[in-house]
Amino acid sequence: MHPFASNLSGNHALVTGGSKGIGRLIVQALLAEGVNVSYCARSPRGDEFSAFNGATDGARAVASAVDIANPSDIKNWVEKSAREFGKIDCVVANASPLFHDVTPEHWEKSFRADIMGLVTLLDATEPHLKERAEAGGSPSVVVITSIAGYELILPMIGSPYTSFTRTKAVIAKDYARKFAPMGIRINTLPLGMVNTPNITHPDGSVEWSSFQTFKKDNSEWMKEAEAKIPLKRVAEADEVANVVVFLASRLSSYICGATIPVDGSISAALL
Repeated sequence: MHPFASNLSGNHALVTGGSKGIGRLIVQALLAEGVNVSYCARSPRGDEFSAFNGATDGARAVASAVDIANPSDIKNWVEKSAREFGKIDCVVANASPLFHDVTPEHWEKSFRADIMGLVTLLDATEPHLKERAEAGGSPSVVVITSIAGYELILPMIGSPYTSFTRTKAVIAKDYARKFAPMGIRINTLPLGMVNTPNITHPDGSVEWSSFQTFKKDNSEWMKEAEAKIPLKRVAEADEVANVVVFLASRLSSYICGATIPVDGSISAALL
C-alpha cells in the first residue's frame, strides 16, 4: 500500500497552456511536488515561474513556444522536452484556444487545435510514456475540458467549443483502450467555472486573468451563476491542480478512462 503522498519528485511532466490561467497553477502544483515541468504556450515569456519559490527538490520549469494547431510544433516540443529531462512521466493537455464563434472558420480552427492537437500530442508522447511504464512507472495523461460539452450551457448554439470539449473526452476514453494495456493511464477532467488569479510578473506588471476581467465586468451575472452551483462558489484554480497531481501520482494507479467532473456538482444540479 502506498503512503498518502504523491511521491512524484524527480518526474517530468508536459503541460500545454502552462503560462497562465489554470495551466499556470498546474505547473506550480507539480513543481511543489518536485516535478520538472516542460510547459508550452503560443507566446510564453519564459520567466513565468522565476519568482515562484514553492518548487521542491530542485524542480524546474522550461518554457517553449508552441502552436497546438501545428503538428510539427507539438512533435518537436515533445522530443525536445524528452531530451531535456530524459523521460516523460505525465502529460497534461490543458490548452484550448477557445474558438467559440458559430462560423466555419472557428469550427476549422478549433478542430485543428482542440482535436488534432490532442491526437498529435497523445501519439507523440505515447512511446515515451510506454517506456516509463515498462520501467515500472505509472505514466499518466490528464485531459482538461469543460462541462460545457456535457450540459450545453453556452449561449451560442452551434459553437465548436461546446462540441469539441465533449469530443476530447471521447478521444481520451478511446485512447484508454489503447493505453491501458501498455500501463499508461488517461483520464478527463471536465471543469465548471474556475477562478484564475491575476498574474504579477517579475517586472512588477500585473496581467489580469480572463476570469477576473469577466467577473469585474459582469458582477451581477457572476453572483447569480455562483448561486446555482450546489457548493455556492466557483472553483479555485489550485483545486483543479490538486486533482491533476492526484491523477499524476500512483495514488490513482487504478483510475483510467474516467471522466471526473470538477464543477462543484453543477452538472448534477442541471440534470
